[in-house]
Amino acid sequence: MSYLPTAQKEYRLYRAANGLLCLLISDAQAAQATAVLQVAVGSHAEPEQLPGLAHLLEHLLFMGSEGYPQPGSFPARIARWGGRFNASTGNQATRYFFSLAPAGLDESLHQLADMLAAPCFDPLQVASEREVIEAEYRTRLADDALHEQAALAQVFNPAHPLSRFTAGNRQSLRGTPEALASALHHWHGRHYRAGSMALVIHAPHSPEQLRQLAERTAAQLPAGAAEQPRLPPLFRDGALPIQLDWRGPSAQDDCTLWYPFSDCAPNSIALRWLCEWLNSAAPAGALGYLRQRAGLAELSARVEQCAQGQALLRIDLVSLPQCPIAPLLAALDAWLQAMAEQDPADWPQAHRQQLAQQAGSSGPPGEPLDWCRHYAERLLTLPPEQVLDLAGTQLPQLAGLAWQQLVRQLRPEARLLACRRAALDSAAQALWTATPFTLRPLALLPDQLRVDLALLPWANLNPLSPVSTGLPWGGYLPGLRLGRLARPAGNRLRTRLAWVWPANECSQAERSWLLACWSLQGQALQQWGELLGFTLQWQLVGELLQLDVAGPAEQLPGFLRELVTSLQPPPTAEQLALIEYRRQQWQHQQDHALPAYRLLQQLEAADAPQPAVSAGRWALLCSTAQLYWLKPQGWPEAERSMLAKLLINLYPALLRPFRVDAPAALAPRVQASDVPCQHADRAQLLYLQAEQASAEENACWRLLHHCLADAFFAELRTRQQLGYWVVARLRRQHGRAGLLLLVQSPSHPHAAVEAAISDFLQQQTAQLAALSSVQLQAHGSHLAALLLQQRQDPAQQFDAAWQDCLQQTDDHLGAEQAALQTLSLAAWQDFMARLPRCPRWHLRSAN
Repeated sequence: MSYLPTAQKEYRLYRAANGLLCLLISDAQAAQATAVLQVAVGSHAEPEQLPGLAHLLEHLLFMGSEGYPQPGSFPARIARWGGRFNASTGNQATRYFFSLAPAGLDESLHQLADMLAAPCFDPLQVASEREVIEAEYRTRLADDALHEQAALAQVFNPAHPLSRFTAGNRQSLRGTPEALASALHHWHGRHYRAGSMALVIHAPHSPEQLRQLAERTAAQLPAGAAEQPRLPPLFRDGALPIQLDWRGPSAQDDCTLWYPFSDCAPNSIALRWLCEWLNSAAPAGALGYLRQRAGLAELSARVEQCAQGQALLRIDLVSLPQCPIAPLLAALDAWLQAMAEQDPADWPQAHRQQLAQQAGSSGPPGEPLDWCRHYAERLLTLPPEQVLDLAGTQLPQLAGLAWQQLVRQLRPEARLLACRRAALDSAAQALWTATPFTLRPLALLPDQLRVDLALLPWANLNPLSPVSTGLPWGGYLPGLRLGRLARPAGNRLRTRLAWVWPANECSQAERSWLLACWSLQGQALQQWGELLGFTLQWQLVGELLQLDVAGPAEQLPGFLRELVTSLQPPPTAEQLALIEYRRQQWQHQQDHALPAYRLLQQLEAADAPQPAVSAGRWALLCSTAQLYWLKPQGWPEAERSMLAKLLINLYPALLRPFRVDAPAALAPRVQASDVPCQHADRAQLLYLQAEQASAEENACWRLLHHCLADAFFAELRTRQQLGYWVVARLRRQHGRAGLLLLVQSPSHPHAAVEAAISDFLQQQTAQLAALSSVQLQAHGSHLAALLLQQRQDPAQQFDAAWQDCLQQTDDHLGAEQAALQTLSLAAWQDFMARLPRCPRWHLRSAN
């Protein structure tokens, strides 16, 4: 391969004799092993008379295969190695993946290959999983995305797969279980072949070990590749321009523009530039320009590839209330016309290429599971030399002719405007989802504006300017809780800032408002940072307003300094309207979240919404904020001093002693309480929390979770079919360990779910309380070994260091690991005896 993102890993591309394409990544620093196997077939290839067959097949692969006939044995294997797994069915691909302790890679990969090669398709399991598909479908009826897909199907060419229903439900998958099993067997044999698959493995194994694993995996899979039928045009002649109005369950108004392309390369340089320009919040970008001129709140543009050169440019537009769509479209048309007249030779393309090379030298951002999924997709769609180039370091120079040919296709007469309406009376409804919709010609607008694009998005931004001179800071800020993180191997660093306030001085709504304010003020810089390989994530976590920044190690201090600088000015009058609108949108999303998420929100004890924040209130909130900061070791002193000076300017309470009390560790034991929910599904959450905080207590809770998690899923999800969302998690709440049990069901009443959870706990805890000393030692040693392996994972190290920072402890995971190795039978039995009396929250959704 011509491009290798980092010298710390060894990459090998390998194609097996039967056609399986493999990317093998040997990484001595990897704490976990990751495998992604992607099949180049999805819902677009399923027979028209059986919508949802591809989705059903994905489910059935986990319900037994020739070599591993026991349903649910794969999740149990992954859990035994402290891992996680999942699968997803898309329009053109189906993906299976897992991440676990490296020692479990060989056996888990062998079972995954057996699942893909020789599934059982037992009629009883087919009937059972069809009901799970039905449950998912009923839950997804509250999801706008399903209704949008159903409404758009009314506009696409009826001969194109995009016009089909692909989610699947009981009715679309009708027929006897035996007949459906036969259809699954036939479709699977046609499409699940090695030549239509890509395998990515990232592990600490040697290149030769990975090669042997790939060869063994390939040998399990049938040879050959599935044929791909020729796709018809996306739209019929004369179908565009058109306006589609549709109503979804979220009761919100927004609009999406769609532009079709018929000959579009998956890695088109012109499309990359176009999306960057559209999404840019800088003055010359579409988002920045339309915010200033047309009342736009948000814009998001991306390309959705359809296969065989077909693609759709999707531009999501959210305008401020009372701003009509017509002037917004006119302004966008004028912007696009001006862009079509631009000569890319005048753009800083060489500089953009340098940024990409700089970002690529740090390796792919995010977790290995994320970029391995990207690699698997690229293996099936791109030439080998482009597969690893996630940052776009090999992008060629964009020629003016190619740019103008692309942008001039974005004509008003060749687009679809799809508008979600909060209120829409229509007799027309989409099949399967009953989505109301109307269709009407889309009026063409006269040219109304001329756009001055003299200012390029990056011309006035320089996030890596030299450090300004200022007063040195050599002491400790009493209002700052500092946590130190050992610098991980590699070229990327991650740091975290979290704002916190004394009790009752900043409400949840005000924290949400500040998050909207600061994320908006830093948006243009964030986009610039993405070109350099930086990632930013703002979120609310309990009482904290939290910011994570990760990126190239040498540039991270300067970038964080510039980001904090961008937060210094008070919001302008124009920004206040955008901030409040963004905050209200987030609140609306929370209020209409699925029941399981609503219960998790309640567990965080979020308070009720409050009125908008004024500029004066912004200054007061800044004046009382104090901070946690998890800082990697080796931070340059000049940058550290400069950042501290900026923080003091904005948050003067950092000069005062830290006066934020830790949240109450325990809450009163409560009976079941109802949480309002807009969704018809029912969900229950039971959270059991530790009575004390000690290494031995934490070890007991970790061991309890390890023993119960897979059994909980197998009993309530696989055997009893209570719901498709059944999870058991180890969760730290208010500084204490605990166990969270969550079930969401579209069909079973609360009483049935509650009884099932209660019976499960009673039976399982009785068995665990009766463990012998030998059994306990085996469980403890195995879990301690897994924990040791996880502690070598940079993500795990970061999270552990953050908990130590919040709780002012020192290596709690190391103490927990030692406690697992020395856990006595008496201590375990005492823990199990106290378990029924531990503090607990029992929450359930209420319509």
